Amino acid sequence: MPDLTDPFPAKPARPRRSRKFVLPDHHHDEREDDRAAVHIEAFLDGPAGPGRPGADTETRARRPVELETRPDWMTALRHESARHARYGRPASVLLIELRGQVAEGVNDRVARVVRDAIRTEARETDRAVRLDAHRFRVLLPETGGRAARTLVERLGRAVEASATGSPEPVDIAFEVATASRTGSLEDAVADGEARLADATGSPPN
Repeated sequence: MPDLTDPFPAKPARPRRSRKFVLPDHHHDEREDDRAAVHIEAFLDGPAGPGRPGADTETRARRPVELETRPDWMTALRHESARHARYGRPASVLLIELRGQVAEGVNDRVARVVRDAIRTEARETDRAVRLDAHRFRVLLPETGGRAARTLVERLGRAVEASATGSPEPVDIAFEVATASRTGSLEDAVADGEARLADATGSPPN
């Protein structure tokens, strides 16, 4: 009777091991940088509009900017000035001053209008402070002079809209201080204070 045993028996199957692909610690995907840059720029520019990333999505809830204490704001100014000096990143400071009868009468109602305009129009990354009865300052990281002047226009419109029908005159001076490529942010602020003093006829503080 012939031997029907298979002369080449099948080898037992080995358990299959799943392959895992792990990026090395030093791996860096440049595409992530590009995507992050787009989102950061959109975030700093404010809510999405036509042609901006996220224009077709639901508007993100925005937290109003709260005014800082003077020491905290001065510390933030020094840090931003150091960052500009080291990395060359743009930075500006918006100087706002109540003038005329508003400043002399220390009109808190008008000051509240300015405060509320700053809280609603400034970006979440901005740092704002009320230095005294009639002076406000807003630190604008990653912001050149052109973008800072855009904020001035928005603040002016917001203040004008809130003050419509007010019996008190609203006289407000704006000045933009932008750090140059070779100068410090603090020097730019000092120059802005001097220009503001010349415009208002009051000594710089």
